[in-house]
Formats: sequence, structure tokens, C-alpha cells
Amino acid sequence: MENQHLQNPKIINSNLWKHVMFHPTAAFNYIFANKRQMSLLYLFLFGGAVSGIERLLDKNTVGDPFDYGHLTISILAGAALGWISYYILALILSFAGNYLKGKASDRDFRIVIAWALIPTIFSLFVLIPQFIIYGAGSNDLTFSTYLSPRSLFLISLKVISAILGIWSFVILVKGVAYIQNFSIKRAILNIIAPILIIVGIILLFLAIIGVANII
Repeated sequence: MENQHLQNPKIINSNLWKHVMFHPTAAFNYIFANKRQMSLLYLFLFGGAVSGIERLLDKNTVGDPFDYGHLTISILAGAALGWISYYILALILSFAGNYLKGKASDRDFRIVIAWALIPTIFSLFVLIPQFIIYGAGSNDLTFSTYLSPRSLFLISLKVISAILGIWSFVILVKGVAYIQNFSIKRAILNIIAPILIIVGIILLFLAIIGVANII
């Protein structure tokens, strides 16, 4: 990378997460200068745990929607799969970035992805209460024409979770722009290009199957 990683005396370990949340570019500048070799595993594990809970909230359990054993399994399975999926994501983004003439390595992408998970990790304070109060499958709950305090609270939890997810994406874009020396638009392209390619391949495959069935 061609970035000049300058130390920022205003950033210290105890408030690093705050700077990642609200001043991501300055935070990444500090991280790459001082915390490049820091273990990312715990951030990946927590991020994976969030994904596990979100899948549980999207899908009803059979019988007991408040099955805490199922919640525990979802958290552990999500955490176990999280670090693997984030490593794969870093490789994919690095591969896509190479075609956009970026210079960042997959290690650089792993650092950015890990720290971009900070808002997502904070959503644990929303997702776990949602499960405790509303149970598994509560993301698909439908409400009557009037809004009760119970339904309004669930809507509030879902809105907060969505905002945190969006903010994680914003930090990811900022981080990719930083390590690749890209503009924001080019950084977004670096992130969504693999998705567009995968969707295109799937659509092409489905089209081929459709044509084969007609013939």
C-alpha cells in the first residue's frame, strides 16, 4: 500500500473502537501503523455469533421459539463459521481489488473487515433482548393494523439493528478506500463486484437450465 501510516496521539487502545465507529479513516491509519499484527480472531468470532443469532431470528424453531439451547448452538456455530467466512470474504475482495488495480493484500482486507464488524458486534445488545422477548423467528412477525407498545419495541430493535448493519458497511467502504487508495465509489465497486459476478453466474446457469428444459 502507498498510504503513509502516521501515528495519531489522540487514539489509544481504550478508545480505538470509538474512533473506528466515528472516525474510521483516522482509526485505520492508526491501526495499520500500530496494530497491524493484532489478533483479529475475537472480532471474527463475535461477528460470526451475530450472524448465528440473526439466522435464528429469521427462522422459526420447531415447538419452542425460546429454546435457549438452540440459541447457544446458533451462537457457537456462527462464531465457528464466522472467522472462516470472513477469511474467504477477504480473499474474494482482494481478488476483485486486483482487477481494479488495487494494491492491498488479503491480510489488509481481513484487518478492515474485522474492525468494520464493530457496529455489528454492538448489535448483540439488540439481538439477544429480541430473542429473549420475542423468540426465534421474530424477524418475520406480522402485526395487526394497530401498533401496540410490544410491536413498537420490536420495530425499534429491528431499526437499531439495521442502522448498525448499515454503519458496518460504511466503515467497510471507508476501510477499503483507505487500503486501496480508492475513491468511495471505487471502494464500493470493489465490495459489490464479487456479488454482481456471483449473481450473474447464477442467473446464467438458471437461464441455461431454462433453455434446456424448453428444448
